[in-house]
Amino acid sequence: MLGKCLAMWIPGPLELIVVLIVWVLPILVVIWIIRSLVRNKRENQRLRLEVGKLADELQQIRKQAEDKQPEVSD
Repeated sequence: MLGKCLAMWIPGPLELIVVLIVWVLPILVVIWIIRSLVRNKRENQRLRLEVGKLADELQQIRKQAEDKQPEVSD
């Protein structure tokens, strides 16, 4: 009798599949999206720093090129 009562509360394979689809899968998708957004934010910050360094370097090269060119007067 006790075994039948306990067996009533144990989920079967069909119930487990439903629980996976309804609860676990959406939670995993949300976690995946959040991790992707965090990774994307880090990558964007790194790229922004790299572009800033390249812009500073280009500005220095242009300034050096202007200093080396003699002025042409007519």
